[in-house]
Amino acid sequence: MNHRRIRAERGVTLIAILLMMLALAFLGLGAMNSSVLQEHMAGNARDKNVAMQAAEAALRDAAADIEANLGTAGFSYGCANGLCLPPSMPASGATSAPVWTTLNWAANSRAYGSATGAAALVGPDNVALAAQPQYVIELLPQLIPGAGEGGCSTCAPSLTGQPYRITVRAFGARSSTVVILQSTYIKQ
Repeated sequence: MNHRRIRAERGVTLIAILLMMLALAFLGLGAMNSSVLQEHMAGNARDKNVAMQAAEAALRDAAADIEANLGTAGFSYGCANGLCLPPSMPASGATSAPVWTTLNWAANSRAYGSATGAAALVGPDNVALAAQPQYVIELLPQLIPGAGEGGCSTCAPSLTGQPYRITVRAFGARSSTVVILQSTYIKQ
């Protein structure tokens, strides 16, 4: 009789151990899924940083383009060659929609380095970006001195010059990572 009782107890122990092994397997899978998720999040953050750095480089490239090549000629409402007049400037039919929301970036923008000759950008470890940054330059109304500032020789200098709005669209290593930056540049 003792022999039968020992066999019955061994079966119960086996089931208990199998259940504990199953619980440990689920804990291991959960930990692995968490690690994979964190790795994806770190990769996405890195790619966004790469796109942000490309956008900042494109802002500097556009500012160099303005300084070296641009005046007030060549700007249009259709953004030919990336040179735009804001939609709020026409006397009739003015809108307040930002140019970058309705722009055909492929046809009506300037590519990074196209006007300045800057070398193509690459990401970390010389990995190519999904695409080179693109930018548009909007001609904004000229700033004029405020009331009482025109003839005052002892007043603080006023902000005068020709302002431009630069809008840049840049990519990371993946085409799904897109950063859009805007800056205002005043050419003195």
